[in-house]
Amino acid sequence: MNEIKMKIRRLTHNDADTATALVKQFHSSNVTLERVEKLLLNEANYLIVAEVEDSLAGFVWAYRLERLHRNPFVIFLYEIEVAADYRRKGIGTALINFIRELSPERPTEMFLFTNHSNAAAVEFYKSTGAKIENGDDLLFVYPAM
Repeated sequence: MNEIKMKIRRLTHNDADTATALVKQFHSSNVTLERVEKLLLNEANYLIVAEVEDSLAGFVWAYRLERLHRNPFVIFLYEIEVAADYRRKGIGTALINFIRELSPERPTEMFLFTNHSNAAAVEFYKSTGAKIENGDDLLFVYPAM
């Protein structure tokens, strides 16, 4: 693997311009600075970026979910993306490691969803220490009303 020098950091509401650039780069869409600032003001939202020189090389978007009946919280890793030019260079692994070590009070677990058909994602998550807990999970979605 060809390791590269990168900087990984958690964005705050003061980094709303970086977050809006990230949305444009990775999702080809726009979002307002106000919306991003509001999301980043919420301490339960984690937007972690990997930067190589002056480029956004990748990011993780995750949520801290409080628990009622078990240990204090878990991290739901909602999305991870690495720009095509930076894949297989350790950025995705570095992002996962960063978010796992981020909180001073470590979460009991971090979880995410993917599909068996996404073989690259399955292998990546396994390589970073994730385990398939249950092979028969179903995802239900309630459509907007």
